Amino acid sequence: MPVLKGKISNRFLAIFVVLTLYLGSTNQMYAEFTELSLEEHGGLQQEWVHTLPKEFNYLNFELGYNPQDSINHAAQLVMLNPGTLSGNNFGLYTINNKTGKIAWAYDIKNKVKNFYPLNHAWFYNESGSIFYQYSTNHGKTFNILSLDSKGKRLFEKKDLSFSNIYPYKSEIVLQQTDYLKNQSRFITLNSKGITTSETVLGYKTEVLTSGYVLHFVGENKIEVFKDVTSLKKPLFTFNSKKFGGFYVAGYHQLSGGTLIVEYARSNSYGGQKLMAYGVNGKLKWETVLDRNMNISMHSTGSKLLIDNKSEHSITLYDHNFKKLFSRAYEGELNFNGFMSSYRNDSYIEYTSFGTIDDKWGERYTLMKDNGDIILSKYFVLDDVHKSNFAYDSSENVVYRTMVSDYRYNLIKYKVTK
Repeated sequence: MPVLKGKISNRFLAIFVVLTLYLGSTNQMYAEFTELSLEEHGGLQQEWVHTLPKEFNYLNFELGYNPQDSINHAAQLVMLNPGTLSGNNFGLYTINNKTGKIAWAYDIKNKVKNFYPLNHAWFYNESGSIFYQYSTNHGKTFNILSLDSKGKRLFEKKDLSFSNIYPYKSEIVLQQTDYLKNQSRFITLNSKGITTSETVLGYKTEVLTSGYVLHFVGENKIEVFKDVTSLKKPLFTFNSKKFGGFYVAGYHQLSGGTLIVEYARSNSYGGQKLMAYGVNGKLKWETVLDRNMNISMHSTGSKLLIDNKSEHSITLYDHNFKKLFSRAYEGELNFNGFMSSYRNDSYIEYTSFGTIDDKWGERYTLMKDNGDIILSKYFVLDDVHKSNFAYDSSENVVYRTMVSDYRYNLIKYKVTK
């Protein structure tokens, strides 16, 4: 079940996808729960629709493989959280992803005093256990509730001091940070909630979603560790660079150990500089991108994808920054377009908005990272809301979330081509 990516097999990486949805007010609704089919490359066959109870006036839905996970393929569950189950009671709400029926719900507020819901606060580990992070005392104290895949309470740890939580195999790792003591402490808990190990690094420590732990030592020295459970000896160490007019905008980890440091300009001219380091800590390559590019970067496996939003194009590179392919994604809907995600199993998704035949809507496009389009489908929308999509290659299905008649809906489609 979901763990840090640095310790997962490629087979499991191909199973999960990531989707984050935030829908706020539902004062307006979709004009109709219908779809205008203008398929260009195949289509979608609806398998089921799950309409959430009307009490759900807020929904955070993820279908993912990240430290914030919400799908357990072994238990065939989709978790929605937090949801208003009855009255003001918040709880975990799970759906069987085979049938689309509710599996179980765990009403937290009935069982916990002074409950304070947190977003992005549930996790799975390899054993299928669920770890839910919640707060009490109006957000001043933090707690961990552990459930099995059927919603049965396993253990609860209360009044903890931690800033992050990471699932790992059958365990979880808590990160505590203390600026005054210059400490970042990593504590491992087993499946029973018992502490099995502790490691202390300096305060300035960053954990990448892909697994690497970056420990910043002094002005420019960076120690790179394999993951949160391998903090005794770094994989490699390198010295970061300083450039006039640039600042570090992000770090991107590729399989095989390549770490890419992204520098962005601090002025209005834009443009990025990339520097890639190998597992020996030595510089592999560096490049300066076009100043006029407004980009977002996505990494998966040994590949790096750059989404040039200014020119509506995507370009894929290998770990040596050799161009593999480039594609423009302008079309009938050539504005308000955005990249949804670059999946770990080498699929690219993007959604664009516009008008076709006087009907406002969105086009969802799924393609392989060699440029082959698998699916491109248009959905009619009102002018307020939009859907969110996630492709799951393990079943060749697409999940979609949308609002209709003031109700939240989760839809599962089979890709027919």
